[in-house]
Amino acid sequence: MSKVIDFKDYYKAYEKRYEQVHEKNMLWASKRNTPDVIDFLNKYKVSKKDKILDLGCGEGRDAIYLLKNGYNVLALDYSKEAIDMCKKLSDNKYNSNFKQFDIMEDRLDEKFKYIYSIAVLHMFVLKEHRDKFLSFVRTHLEKDGRCLICVLGDGKQEHTSDIRDAFKDARRVVMNNDVNLNVATTSCRIVKWEDLENEILENNLIIENRWISKVIPEFNNCMCVVIKAKE
Repeated sequence: MSKVIDFKDYYKAYEKRYEQVHEKNMLWASKRNTPDVIDFLNKYKVSKKDKILDLGCGEGRDAIYLLKNGYNVLALDYSKEAIDMCKKLSDNKYNSNFKQFDIMEDRLDEKFKYIYSIAVLHMFVLKEHRDKFLSFVRTHLEKDGRCLICVLGDGKQEHTSDIRDAFKDARRVVMNNDVNLNVATTSCRIVKWEDLENEILENNLIIENRWISKVIPEFNNCMCVVIKAKE
């Protein structure tokens, strides 16, 4: 008998995709770190002692880079497969800095001076999940903290995938390889600038800066915002 899937678990299909790709001894994404993360840390003069949260770290390209350079980073991802790969790629030197975690359900007993989340928010399709994501950011930021969020989109085009298809396999090119594999379809919601800004404001957050990035590995256009909690 096939497993009955709760459609509200659609975002968990990324675990299946990571398993499928890693089974072929490949990574879904490249190991290149994100220039916007480095620019963010430099602009706000982040010190090696400041508490930093990587929200949705995937295979760890940014967290591993920062940890190797002495930054104080905790990296979270829903996918246990992805977290296990982060530990493997960092030669198990930073195991306590990587944690399997579902931000839709779980909470941390600490706050962070800086949070960054690259190519994660667009994975959440339902409004309740997008609001939970933004609420998690707000409640885990220190009073004067900042968060960098980069999501797929050019600010003009819109797209919403069917969450009922998230676990279905489809032929896809592995992002950092010229190889086609059958992998989980997963999920994606791309919104316009106006809608992203409204979501942020509705969750008691303020946009301090915004731009379109064309340098995030494997993505042509990403909307980026630096946000802080509303006082």
